[in-house]
Amino acid sequence: MKKFELPLWSDTFFIFCTAFLLFFCIFRFYAQALWAAVLFALFAAAALAFLCHILLKKRRNKRCAAKKDREERQKLSFHLALDTPEHNLSRIAAALARKTGEDAKMGKESISTPEGEYFLRFSLEPTTADELVPVVRVQGQDKTVLSNSFTKDAEKLADAFGIGRMDADEVYLLLKETDNLPEQYIMGSRMKKSLKNGLLRRLGKKSARGYLLAGVSLLLFSLISIFPVYYIVAGGLMLAAAVLVRIFGKA
Repeated sequence: MKKFELPLWSDTFFIFCTAFLLFFCIFRFYAQALWAAVLFALFAAAALAFLCHILLKKRRNKRCAAKKDREERQKLSFHLALDTPEHNLSRIAAALARKTGEDAKMGKESISTPEGEYFLRFSLEPTTADELVPVVRVQGQDKTVLSNSFTKDAEKLADAFGIGRMDADEVYLLLKETDNLPEQYIMGSRMKKSLKNGLLRRLGKKSARGYLLAGVSLLLFSLISIFPVYYIVAGGLMLAAAVLVRIFGKA
């Protein structure tokens, strides 16, 4: 059963109501019969709302997919940092073997493949240059370090000695492409969204554009509406909200 998408349908309903008022004012100006203006306005508003619903749904699905991907990357980084080195070695070795089609031999702290040697340095903090020193001392070519992130000094040291780097994004793609993502993440359960968090998002600086657009639209509709006062008042409140949110809202 698909989850009911309240924000999507509420936006569609808002578009329908706004479009109906707009088209009703237009058709009422040209049509003598009230029922004809209402009927034509309903059909036009429904058509516009249907088109906008499809576009909004497509955009929302794309945004939700990107958000889900980003959240899974974060959970994987946390999981790799807390999981045992043995489990991480086994998971990465299986992924490398499946990707290259060659055997991947596990050592105590590294994985050897025909393409080179891979060293794991997963932790909650970025990998530092000091943590890369043991890798620099290892004899051999084509060395790659896998970590959630690297400090600037670590990146410079790795580049200076020709050591490859794979950060959290690249590790995530490797495990995802080879179907080796964890079935269950360590402490990766999704936190429930609270009403307070939802209100804070509505009061963020990014929401100012929505309030501004709503305010301008309402003021424009007041020019053709038979009830202009309500549009002017509502539009003024939206513009005031846009200014206040932009100034005092959180980034």
